[in-house]
Amino acid sequence: MDVAMALATLFFVLLLLSSAAISLLLIRLCLAALRPSATTRTPYAAVDPETVRASPPQHALALLPPTKAPKETPAEPRRLAWREVEELTGGFDEAAVVARGGSGNAVYLARERVGGSAAAVKVHRWCGGGERRLAAFRRELDLLRRVGRHPRLVALLAYSDDHEEGGALVLEYMPGGTLADRLHGAAPPLTWRHRLRVVHDTALALEHLHGTATAIVHGDLSASNVLLDDVGGARLCDLGSACEATFSAAVAPARRGAAAAVGSPGYADPFFLRTGIVSKKSDVYSFGVLLLEVVTGSPAAGTSEGGGEYLTARVLPRVRATGVAGLVDSRLGDCYDTIEAIDIARIALECLASQPGLRPTMAQVRAVVAEKAARSIASDGSDHKLLDLFRATS
Repeated sequence: MDVAMALATLFFVLLLLSSAAISLLLIRLCLAALRPSATTRTPYAAVDPETVRASPPQHALALLPPTKAPKETPAEPRRLAWREVEELTGGFDEAAVVARGGSGNAVYLARERVGGSAAAVKVHRWCGGGERRLAAFRRELDLLRRVGRHPRLVALLAYSDDHEEGGALVLEYMPGGTLADRLHGAAPPLTWRHRLRVVHDTALALEHLHGTATAIVHGDLSASNVLLDDVGGARLCDLGSACEATFSAAVAPARRGAAAAVGSPGYADPFFLRTGIVSKKSDVYSFGVLLLEVVTGSPAAGTSEGGGEYLTARVLPRVRATGVAGLVDSRLGDCYDTIEAIDIARIALECLASQPGLRPTMAQVRAVVAEKAARSIASDGSDHKLLDLFRATS
């Protein structure tokens, strides 16, 4: 009996010791799992860039900090009282008017700089157009604010939208006038390489609009809406006919906002005119017309040396048959690259395809134009400033 009791007690003690040992082992394993390992990857913030560059491990590029400093966020456009608009325009002085829009909107040269920049004040009046003009103004203001600053778009500096009779958009002033003025007016004609710079900048602006989160169709691309600065560059303006679209196919059709995007005579996409469907490819068509205009020096619409009313009707059959022979702007003389002129005309033909699905995207167009423009500008080493500006925006 005593022996049995002793054995039972001994068994019970051994069982307790085993349980304690197992518990202790489990606790040590848990603590070891929580303790940082010597092989654990160093957190991103603690990585020494020089060490990583000297001996880059696998996936080391993911650890490197960004090489470019973050861009400064541009200042938001300032909201003005109507009284301030009157002061900027000198009480809407007619002598300060520098342009008039298709809807009769006057553009005034501001009497003082806005945000450090020379400014133009585009004044919208509701009278005579009522809700339609108010809606157009609201749409342009909304799109300008959402698009934000881009080096190839005329920037919105300030605005006024709380007056019962009108509104105002204060925009960057471009002293070089419009592309239409330099192609068809009395001003000295643009050189060939300057023309290529302008069409590249315009393509860059359209590519940016088309690439926004909700793609924006400009809807009224023309030589009159391409403004020139004083250093050789160009900027796209006037989003009054622009619209948003939700794109789900290669052609990216969208009927929403189609009524707004009508285009100027000679530039409007025939597919849009037939169907009422507006898309990014509508802008591509208009850009094709602009390319022909730049090559030939002839206006997109209006009578010329014979043939149809529009430039496309006059020129396209000849370009398809014989290329650009006899079509290049005579004011250029021999100061242009024949191969480049042929290449630009070929790009125009692709942009002017009858079916939107056959037209290239603006990203594709810009890439080709950029290549041609870079070669042409680089061929004349005397214009280093223009070449540097081009490289900075490519």
